[in-house]
Amino acid sequence: MPESTDGRVTLMLVLSTAVAVVGNSLLYGYNIGVLNTPAPIIRQFYQDIYYDRGGNPLNVSTQPVNGTAFKKEGLTTAQLELLWSVTVSIFVAFGMIGAFVSGKIADVFGRRGGCMLVSVVMIIASVLGGLTKVAMAPEMLIAHRAVVGIHNGCSISLASLYLAEISPKSIRGAIGTCHQLAITVGILLAQIFGLRELMGTELLWPVLVGFQGIPCVISLVLFFFCPESPRFLLLKKKDEEGARKALVTLRGTENVEEDMEEMRTEGKQAMAQPAFSAKMLLTSPELRMPLIIAVLLQVAQQWSGINAVFYYSEFIFTGAGVAKSAIPYAIVGTGTINVITTIISVPLMEKAGRRPLLIWPMCVMAISMLVLTISLNLQAKVNAMAYVSIICMHTYVVGFALGLGPIPFIVVSELFRQAPRSTAMSVALVFQWMCNFVLALCFRFLQEAAGPYTFVVFIVILVASILFIFFFVPETKNKTFEEIAQSVSMGRARGKSRTVNLGGSSKDEVELMDSAKA
Repeated sequence: MPESTDGRVTLMLVLSTAVAVVGNSLLYGYNIGVLNTPAPIIRQFYQDIYYDRGGNPLNVSTQPVNGTAFKKEGLTTAQLELLWSVTVSIFVAFGMIGAFVSGKIADVFGRRGGCMLVSVVMIIASVLGGLTKVAMAPEMLIAHRAVVGIHNGCSISLASLYLAEISPKSIRGAIGTCHQLAITVGILLAQIFGLRELMGTELLWPVLVGFQGIPCVISLVLFFFCPESPRFLLLKKKDEEGARKALVTLRGTENVEEDMEEMRTEGKQAMAQPAFSAKMLLTSPELRMPLIIAVLLQVAQQWSGINAVFYYSEFIFTGAGVAKSAIPYAIVGTGTINVITTIISVPLMEKAGRRPLLIWPMCVMAISMLVLTISLNLQAKVNAMAYVSIICMHTYVVGFALGLGPIPFIVVSELFRQAPRSTAMSVALVFQWMCNFVLALCFRFLQEAAGPYTFVVFIVILVASILFIFFFVPETKNKTFEEIAQSVSMGRARGKSRTVNLGGSSKDEVELMDSAKA
């Protein structure tokens, strides 16, 4: 029997992974943080523009009305807050739309083709954002954020699918973690570029916003040299020769029969079922548990409190005596810890497995939040508690970066067979964006109502998520997509596969299930 090529890392696999995450995942992270640092400058730009317009965005004329000179007024505090909230939240609202249509794009244009298509969308968005100040039009920045949301909603689904389907199963988790690593790098880049010494200035903030067109152009060009997902070619397009060529390119060897046979087996299972729509996915009893797992992991990721920790970071650093001018650099340091820990998680993904890296780091997160809540309440009375708060914030970030940050994207792409995979990814990410939107909308009110006890809500969510993962989420490390699907459908949370010998021959779990049904 020829030697297995599973686990082979080739230059083309590295290139394809890098191109996918730079043009998609990195930009998602970049857009999470790009407006944070220059927010006061952009808000002042809004105020200046609407003052010049006379304070009426629907009537830009400054000519006398009925013989009376039009009085110029700026935006009120409430109007400015509303306009800025729209600018920030429209990204999330249109991200939900992008996530919803991403499955259709993935199935029609392919995983690579879809990534290339949405790269063009991002280039258009970058032009809109970059020219906002030249055009003196805040509406262009709002339109920019809307188009960026569509790109990011599509791209994180497309990139996750592409990475999962080009990777050998023994390193699929490590390759998938590159998606989250690129997100953390994107957040860090936004934090660094947003410093006043770089692009966080009155003159250069449009460059900060429009910068993301550069990685998109690079990604778009390099994608021409990368293969399409072999699984898409074989199982969606029925192009066996194209799938084989793509595998040979990715694996660096002609010996790809094992991968081809695995995909054929998956294809036979898919042929027994019609094409999956969102309605069929939601109503299929067989896919109910995988879908619940996929959705709840995304909910746990968004409602784990990571955004709250970053929101509180300025308050925590101030309480510890960090100079106000140095706080942006301290926040960049926190982002750096996030990136370094995510890098560490790449090899751990295939050694420790998905379940342990979800459960134990989430326990660290919950404990860190509990101690952080206590220290925040004591910080005004005991100065040393400020330093305890900083330590807790960093241990929490480390826990998130090891598990709940990267793994939900990986597990969602692994839980489903080829037929429902793209639709399932789309549905799961719609829930992710919905949770993101709800948190963005409600967090200020939660923070004002609960104060230093805000984290108690997130502790409860973390504990509930840990229990759910322990009882229901299977281990997917080093398993084929078919084995994972069988494991979930048979209700084994730990995902232990079985082989049953009947009459001296090996029968897999599909046959065992069929015989049970009969």
